[in-house]
Amino acid sequence: MTLLLFLSALLAGSGDRPTGAAGLLAGEIEAPGGPRVSYLVYVPRDYNAARRWPLVLFLHGRGESGTDGWRQLLQGLPPALFAAPERWPAIVLLPQKPDPENEWESYESALLALVDRARRSYAIDPERVILTGLSQGGHGSWVLGARHPELWVAVAPVCGYVAARRRNAAGRIPADAFGGTATELAKPLASTPIWAFHGAIDDVVPVAETEKMIAALRAAGGAPRVTIVPEVGHGVWSRAYEDPEFAAWLLAQRWPVDRPKPRSRSATRC
Repeated sequence: MTLLLFLSALLAGSGDRPTGAAGLLAGEIEAPGGPRVSYLVYVPRDYNAARRWPLVLFLHGRGESGTDGWRQLLQGLPPALFAAPERWPAIVLLPQKPDPENEWESYESALLALVDRARRSYAIDPERVILTGLSQGGHGSWVLGARHPELWVAVAPVCGYVAARRRNAAGRIPADAFGGTATELAKPLASTPIWAFHGAIDDVVPVAETEKMIAALRAAGGAPRVTIVPEVGHGVWSRAYEDPEFAAWLLAQRWPVDRPKPRSRSATRC
């Protein structure tokens, strides 16, 4: 009930109005030829266009998929954000993946269009765009992070996996989902700041998924951070997003002088 009242207050009168309104603003986006995706935008109450703000794209897990427009608030970053907004002085994009069986990369064009829309609508620092997500969203963070490394100043997958899990009728990974290896993802991400989380006793996505990504990143010359939380299962996202050090690290990232400058779009694929 508390969450519903909170949402009612924040969403009252909203309509994706980027004119300085604070709270949660609702909208939909549809890239040319792509699927329609609903989303919420969190705007801090002290938002002021006179300064540049970090932009965080959060990708939820399978259980929050749908078209209701609000279930993506139930797990991971949003509850931590509502509990301690002072730790997250950023514009936060909260899209909702319509189909629980699809991977996030199936909605890549809509997500990139959403980031572009936010960068046009708000005073966003283009060198402080952050990608994070949990479970299916952790997988999406690995894949979209690797496909567009010039866009993200940092990538933070939580209990994510490497290859897509969905299979078609022929038992194969669909063409719109990533079915490759950790090595393929690691090469373009080697120079990107990474902090990955996983629960040591995760029985949904084995911790080996994060461990092989970390090993591949180090083999590619990267220096990722990783936190494996002992005696914690799949719900490790609460430990990650409620950790003040994690939030501070993400929002402290700045684009280094020796990395290519971010662009709006990229043709990089993996």
